Amino acid sequence: MKKITLLFVLSLSIITLSYSQSKFGKNEINKESIGYSINGHIKNLASNQDTLILASYRATFKGTQSFAVDTALVLNDKILFKKNTPLDEGMYFIFDPQTGGMLLPLFVTNQNFSFYFDIKNFDNTLRFENSLDNTIASEYQTFLQAKLEIRKMLSNKLDSLVNDDREIIESKISSINSSVKNYTNNFIDKNSKTFFSKFLKANQQIEIPESPLDSNGNPDRNFPYNFSKKHFWDNIDFTDSRILRTPIFFNKMDQYFDKMTAKHPDSINQSADILIKLSKANDEIFQYVVSYVTSTYERSKIMGMDAVFVHMVEKYYITNQCDWVDSTMLVKMQDRAQKIAPNLIGRKATEFIAYGTAFMKDTLEIPHTLSEIKADYTVLVFFGPSCGHCKKEIPKIKNDVDSLISAGYNIETFAVATEFDKKEWKKFINDQKIGDWINVADINHDEDGNPVASSDWRDKYDIYSTPVIYLLDKEKKIIAKRISHTQLVEILGRLQQDN
Repeated sequence: MKKITLLFVLSLSIITLSYSQSKFGKNEINKESIGYSINGHIKNLASNQDTLILASYRATFKGTQSFAVDTALVLNDKILFKKNTPLDEGMYFIFDPQTGGMLLPLFVTNQNFSFYFDIKNFDNTLRFENSLDNTIASEYQTFLQAKLEIRKMLSNKLDSLVNDDREIIESKISSINSSVKNYTNNFIDKNSKTFFSKFLKANQQIEIPESPLDSNGNPDRNFPYNFSKKHFWDNIDFTDSRILRTPIFFNKMDQYFDKMTAKHPDSINQSADILIKLSKANDEIFQYVVSYVTSTYERSKIMGMDAVFVHMVEKYYITNQCDWVDSTMLVKMQDRAQKIAPNLIGRKATEFIAYGTAFMKDTLEIPHTLSEIKADYTVLVFFGPSCGHCKKEIPKIKNDVDSLISAGYNIETFAVATEFDKKEWKKFINDQKIGDWINVADINHDEDGNPVASSDWRDKYDIYSTPVIYLLDKEKKIIAKRISHTQLVEILGRLQQDN
């Protein structure tokens, strides 16, 4: 069988041979279901071929994945995929478990159709009955395949040609490219109501017009990017949720955030809002996009990206736009966002003051605040005196901070003990030789001797484990958070270079 070179068949991310329902969206299946029936006749299958699998594409948080939805026995070169429950419309494929390869891509837009092809003569024998989308897809593929073979043949000649002969071949290749482009555009217009036409259009790149001239009379270098970003989603029909069940949507979304958007929370939030506004044309696409962005940036290991999670919760979840989230989960998300929000990168660090009084005190009961520090940088460290990991990490932080100070950096360290045993705390300070730091703790007890805190500062700084390092600038704005001692050195080094 000749290798299938369909333009619209993209790389398969993961083949998961397990049954799966759509993870996103509401059930769109009619209660009075008539099911589906897909009949296949595949000539010249291997003699020992006993089963074939029907698999679907679905956009997930991890990318476009594939899931087996049905298995058919091969009897006299014939197969039948049939169940009482209709298939979700979208893109599927026949999977050969014996070779691990795809035999045939399918567009499921009606529930009953048939196909035939001869493995030894695939291109010339493939045909469908009762399936317009698959029929025109095959028609398009036949045209494209012929053009690609001619172009490949011409391209192979280029390396051995020079001057005029080379220009003739390049002209012919250009002519083929133009004919493919024109044919595709006309094909899409002619079949505009079909899902395959929407799929084909979604695969097209945005055509960028000639750049206008800037104030100096030169082509505006930013125009191509700005135009591409503005029109990135023009070819996607956001009213049609079937696009989620193809390899296209996730790939475009990944490109949009990874290649077309600066790696900064504000830029990502802006791009997310643009995409989400478009996705509101369809409930299922809206749910997928909002869920994907929220989950992705909540789990991001890139510092500062938790600002995207906070933005999503504040703008879409607590405003009651996400009806697929139950009340319990919504409360958890809101609580998590509230804990993150006060210590986002760029925001001023929360001061240790309650009811107008500083509550963080040193071992002599003298109160201290962040605002009293006048250094260019403040290293804010949270540690537990009995924490084994802290006992290993604090000396490293101490060593690096001292080295930075020796190198000319104007740094103070504000160290907060998170536990309530004052003797253990004093011992830790002496053992770790951090007496030159501003060492404070919030050590209070109620009438029954139970430890109590003066405020919710643990939540404000999101302290659920120790040690934790924050880096603040002269104005006490957060430069970096939850970093290691080595990252502290790297970040300050970059800041010094920028200045």
